[in-house]
Amino acid sequence: MTTATAAKTAISAKDAKILDMVFNPEGTMLPDKETETMLNTEPTVIEPELLKQLKAKEAEAVLLAEKDDIDGAIAKFTEVITLCPTYASGYNNRAQAYRIQENTAAALQDLDKAIEHGNGQTAILKQAYTQRAIIKKLKGDKDGAQVDFERGARFGNPVAKAVSVQDNPISQLCGAMVMEMLNKEIHGNK
Repeated sequence: MTTATAAKTAISAKDAKILDMVFNPEGTMLPDKETETMLNTEPTVIEPELLKQLKAKEAEAVLLAEKDDIDGAIAKFTEVITLCPTYASGYNNRAQAYRIQENTAAALQDLDKAIEHGNGQTAILKQAYTQRAIIKKLKGDKDGAQVDFERGARFGNPVAKAVSVQDNPISQLCGAMVMEMLNKEIHGNK
């Protein structure tokens, strides 16, 4: 075992995550146990004919939303969810419509459901965690927002990655320390 490997195994998972954010801000964040479980769980199998119906109704709902008929879009997304209560995409999309209406309580409920049913579906999870983080941040829940931004980042959302690193106080402190050391190196010890 190399010294670097021994040192890495001696630090906590939280410290490893912070070091990853500091030294690899543009890379993929280290997954945590919950993220690994969600990624390694097979998505719920929906029979092809039902899936085709769900996607068609979703497309109709999106068209309604694009025409500023948010109530109609929500009703259509609700039809999708009624047809298949485990269809994570329906909850995720309806949450977006609720956000447009500034109904954050309903949006948060739908995002929780999208995350609950989104196992194995990276595209759904990265969007759901990031949306939920934005709502939590707007509501003043900095810690909850940070956790969700980090999860959104782990699933590949670039906005969540940027905010997660930017808002992490340890990352900010380390960044300031690195800048101070670089300034001293460049300009001498003044």
